[in-house]
Amino acid sequence: TRHPPAESSDDDGPSRRAPSPSSTSRPSRPNSSGSQKRTCAAAAPLWHAPHDTSAACIHAAASAASAAAAAERERDNDVMIAAAAAAAAAAALGGGDARNGSLILQCDAEMVTPTGVATGRLLVTTRDITFQHTPGMTPSGAAVGATKDDDAAGDASDFVAKIDDDPYATDDLGGGTAWRWPLDSLRGVQTRRYLLRRSALEIFLLDRRAYFLDLRTQEQRTRVYSTVAGLRPRHCGKFLEIGYSSPEALFRKSDITARWCRRELSNFDYIMALNTLAGRTYNDITQYPVFPWVIADYESETLNLDDPKTYRDLGKPVGALTKPRLERIKERYDAFDDPDIPKFHYGSHYSSAGIVLFYLLRLEPFTSLAHQLQGGKFDHADRLFNDVPTCWKGVTSDVSDVKELIPEFYYLPEMFVNVNNVDFGVKQSTGRAVNHCGLPPWAADAFDFVAKNRAALESEHVSRHLHLWIDLVFGYKQRGPAAVRANNVFYYLTYEGNVDMEAITDPTLLKATQDQIANFGQTPSQLTRKPHPRRMSAEDTFGGSHWLLANPHGACRYPLRVPPSACGGIPAVHVAVAPERAVLVVVNSAGSPQIVTHRWLPNTPDSSALPFTFEPARDGRRETGTMAGFFRSVARRAVGADPELPDSAQAPVPLAMGALAPELASSLRRHHRDAQSDCVSNQSPHRHSPSTLRAPTPRLPCEVTPDGSIVVVGGGVDGGVRAFDVRTGVPVASEARSNVGHVSGHVSGHVGHVTALALSDDGGVLVTASSDSSLAVWTLRSSGSSGDDSGSERPAPPLAGAGVGVSMGGGGVGVSMGDAMARAAREAERHPATGAARGYAPPEHHAGERSAVAHALASGVSKGRRAKEGS
Repeated sequence: TRHPPAESSDDDGPSRRAPSPSSTSRPSRPNSSGSQKRTCAAAAPLWHAPHDTSAACIHAAASAASAAAAAERERDNDVMIAAAAAAAAAAALGGGDARNGSLILQCDAEMVTPTGVATGRLLVTTRDITFQHTPGMTPSGAAVGATKDDDAAGDASDFVAKIDDDPYATDDLGGGTAWRWPLDSLRGVQTRRYLLRRSALEIFLLDRRAYFLDLRTQEQRTRVYSTVAGLRPRHCGKFLEIGYSSPEALFRKSDITARWCRRELSNFDYIMALNTLAGRTYNDITQYPVFPWVIADYESETLNLDDPKTYRDLGKPVGALTKPRLERIKERYDAFDDPDIPKFHYGSHYSSAGIVLFYLLRLEPFTSLAHQLQGGKFDHADRLFNDVPTCWKGVTSDVSDVKELIPEFYYLPEMFVNVNNVDFGVKQSTGRAVNHCGLPPWAADAFDFVAKNRAALESEHVSRHLHLWIDLVFGYKQRGPAAVRANNVFYYLTYEGNVDMEAITDPTLLKATQDQIANFGQTPSQLTRKPHPRRMSAEDTFGGSHWLLANPHGACRYPLRVPPSACGGIPAVHVAVAPERAVLVVVNSAGSPQIVTHRWLPNTPDSSALPFTFEPARDGRRETGTMAGFFRSVARRAVGADPELPDSAQAPVPLAMGALAPELASSLRRHHRDAQSDCVSNQSPHRHSPSTLRAPTPRLPCEVTPDGSIVVVGGGVDGGVRAFDVRTGVPVASEARSNVGHVSGHVSGHVGHVTALALSDDGGVLVTASSDSSLAVWTLRSSGSSGDDSGSERPAPPLAGAGVGVSMGGGGVGVSMGDAMARAAREAERHPATGAARGYAPPEHHAGERSAVAHALASGVSKGRRAKEGS
């Protein structure tokens, strides 16, 4: 295969420092130069860039490409229809083992992880998806740093299977490892590419784990995806309807850009979402998420985030940040003339496996992987990630160094600390040993550096210019004439579609091409061919929490009138805002909780000139649209119409809670009487000012899911929590079974009553705390939306115990605080790139790897154990 010419040109001078292996066009590995020379001499060109640009040639090429794409779509549609029909028929017939289900499909597959590729078989049944790893088999793809040594390849394949804390992995009868994912645990499945082939899938689970599978061919991927979609996993919903779409189509269908422009998403979250849509994943370090450098000042004693000179120019690629280097790159681009290789500005890439290992050298399993990549030793100490200022200096001066950042720069301070005390060698330039990563003068420590780096990413300056960087990496300046004008063209093998991997039949040529793609970088999938919209400034938007937090004195106070029919005058113990509705939990005179809902449209002015809509919900009816709003306005203004008639608002929905804990019930009743007394003494029966109501002192432990469909309430004397449908107040059926007891809509993981609970931002994880000093963690799983006000009855989402407190479908009660802290300590040791796979590294390599949080938790656990032993 044809490799890009060496980046170090003659004008670099003889005293040019040796570049980092992560920033050059070729990551270093043992005997790489010799093998590459042999490959270059033996291989034919993979792709020919025609120099005849006549209209006839262009038209013929476009017609051929269009016909091939149409035939491919037709073939995929046929395969999808057949596979989905077969899966649906198998699911309808049932049968098979009660635990394993009926086998529908099996095929060869590979599981891709940060540390290697596991080869085996994928089985799809009516109940689950199973991957069976076969030890000793050589992967078909190119693992990072792989050599032509079969033994080395086999060891890498076995290395990936050593997982000690993955709940889905079990020992297989054949001596390998099997991963079994029940269909009920799936949250979504998305198509992915692997080594620029459209042959992979990524499985996302409810517990936020993800697994990357390569099916080797696009046709096989289509068959597997359609089979899973035909089984209709109940928690996937619309994910499977759009998951097979191209990244560009997924981007068009999503609303993340509009939300980011309105400042409903942070810059970090938006870049992560773009990476996910473009196929970047933590599971494959050859396609690791890419983030921009945003700070350009690494020399000042203090960091001034209000000074534009502090920031990097986000409208230019890294290689074009300095004028002298850009002039050299453009001269080389104009002079380059090769009959087989299209012109390019950069032979290296801004994101590659070598760059990931370069940055994460101090964390396992990347320490072991970098050690393995260099043939059992680390690279020269002078070429390692020694300090951030030197790294930035190389990025802005070295013609071969154009690397961007990884997400960890914005949330993981441990990556800059040699937590395992690894001996990385001694630098020849200074004679000092490589230890912790050097930081700029304005950073007190690694935590301070990450906090300021994140603050810079979310700054107003970056918000105003981030769309320019998105155009370069994910947008219209990624490819084509716009990329040439932006000095943003990379070597052609880094782009998707420039070589048909499935058409290569020569094993030597295929292996060489895979090595090139795996080690030298891959450009993300293009998401849009239009200029990306600019983010609204903080002054131009009144929506989103960012504006409110940045302008606390600019928020206005709007007294809202609630009619007595909607519990007006009754104190609310909990208020939650969901899309199109506000949910209030109130207590009546008997101390029993009730639910009241109101229509809430934050960006839709109502008829009384308020900048939002807030009104009692219609009872069992949902009216939308402009005309519906007009008729409601007319009805409220009709002569003789009473706006507080009971039929104009949803009546309070009582919750069948059972007996509350005595002290909680007593305080709720007392506060209700006090609030009613205030209303009677200070205002008329129908009008009241919210400023006269005291804030409720008792706290009823309850939470509402983000979509406003389910309310979870604790405080019962039986120590359990109950989930209710917000619209009907009907208890939600639960899948969990516990040793303490079970009723409809009720699960119990504590002996004492629940005193507090909290939901995660996505509503998938619930944490409860009890008066018996125990914690429990639950999983909320939705089988369908119940948030529709149309009046139709739908199955409510079940509450399933999982994780710490209760195992799904099995027994188990709440855990003690010490056990919870111990598990939290283990969770804190994980790295997001490996998911649950810290066991990939040998124990001696990560024995000392602990964050400050993990140390604190471990200290608390040890103290608790000593106290327990003493008593």
